[in-house]
Amino acid sequence: MRKASTALTKLIAVLLIAALVFTTVSCSFGNELEQSGSEYIEQIVNPDRALFYGETITIAVRYPFFVHPLALNYMDANPGVTIEVIRHAAGEFEPPTDWGQVRMEVGTQLMAGSAPTLIDSILVDPLDPRQAIFFFDWSKLMDADPDFYQDDWFMNVFHAFAIDGRLPLFPIYINYSPIVANRTIPGLVEALAEYAEGITLSELLQLNRTFSERYPQYHFEETFSSAWIMWYNSEHFIDFETGRVEFGETFVNLVTYADSIATPHFNDAWRDMGSMFRGVWSSPREQTKSERYLFHLDNNQNYRYFLDFDGDIHLFAGMTPLTNDHGELLIESIDSFLLNANATPIEKAIAWDFLMFTMQPENFRVGQFNSHSSYLQPPNRNLFHHLIREQLDGDFGNNLHGEYIYPWFLGTVHEAIDGAIARMTAFAEMPMRATSTHPRIIDEIIADNMGLFYAGLLSAEQTAQNLQNQITLVLMEMDRW
Repeated sequence: MRKASTALTKLIAVLLIAALVFTTVSCSFGNELEQSGSEYIEQIVNPDRALFYGETITIAVRYPFFVHPLALNYMDANPGVTIEVIRHAAGEFEPPTDWGQVRMEVGTQLMAGSAPTLIDSILVDPLDPRQAIFFFDWSKLMDADPDFYQDDWFMNVFHAFAIDGRLPLFPIYINYSPIVANRTIPGLVEALAEYAEGITLSELLQLNRTFSERYPQYHFEETFSSAWIMWYNSEHFIDFETGRVEFGETFVNLVTYADSIATPHFNDAWRDMGSMFRGVWSSPREQTKSERYLFHLDNNQNYRYFLDFDGDIHLFAGMTPLTNDHGELLIESIDSFLLNANATPIEKAIAWDFLMFTMQPENFRVGQFNSHSSYLQPPNRNLFHHLIREQLDGDFGNNLHGEYIYPWFLGTVHEAIDGAIARMTAFAEMPMRATSTHPRIIDEIIADNMGLFYAGLLSAEQTAQNLQNQITLVLMEMDRW
């Protein structure tokens, strides 16, 4: 069990680092009461724009490619303003990025009052209450800005990431994973249709029990492993707000069953690689999947099933939202922006103005690369519609190989755009919940122990005991600050 002890050593080290970084938290961040005042907020949402001239804001990101073109556009539209983009990810030929080290560095900057104005959420831990106080509440600006019209936004996206009534994260886009069923299995699509409003992981596993008995040669899903249990079901075992940690018999039974039906040669990069790893981009790939799996976990960056309006073009159909027990669509956003509470009012004003700028379709120059072209759901409705039109207009032309990307779609590009907007908006307007509502250290504890379980180095009972003890310890430490 050497690897198991390594995980515990890592936990202790992380706790010690957290203690060093956050011991003097109260010495560095701005006066929260002052920053909540109407006069202070007014300086941000209705600033004297003449004060922008000569100002500089910094934006810390993993990779600069998605924000740099937008920063250039903003500086062109606002002469005298400088936006510096700071890259933290290693280059192509450098050693892999040590994100733990990066987060410690940025955490130290926050404590010292020298952190960037805007910070990509992957570089910090906004869900850790010891660090959350360093981030400004975006909802205060949304409520106060007369130009922020809620009807122009998917407010449910913001609600999904709110913490104790505060909104520290501004998601640039969200991902979610609809489920489709194998049409070649008699009765499977019809069974999934009974959950048209949303299916939970537990309900999906129950469908698998039923149909795998009839068709034992089929696996559940290509990317499935016990890791799904905590990614899509963690709220059953942890309630961070109340401090409840309960890894008992239910957890043991669930992960034991999940392990028994896990896909052979599972690749644990399935979440990081997103639709690139698990997507269905060609009919031969779909044919192969239909011969092996009952279900396919898709991604909202892939149009294939959103364009199958009648559900009879492809071998998988019946696209269904994956939800929690409350009917909330489970979503994630790897890249969200946090606003440094120690920034000056003018720096905050520029940061807010920049974010609003990035969410307007007219600020995307034709032919200029930006990653929004593949992010099919930003929180702004107008940009959401614009990106679908832009993407499908391009996709119905020739791809790099001179071939049509959707040769099976018999309608016009306008029919494709209108249909995709309608179907994707139905998902976009659902109640939503972030897949992870825990501090990053808890997610790392979960990932480490579930990885050891999947590798056969821990039993289900040992995994449950480790999670119970280690997460409880972390919550006790957090409660002392």
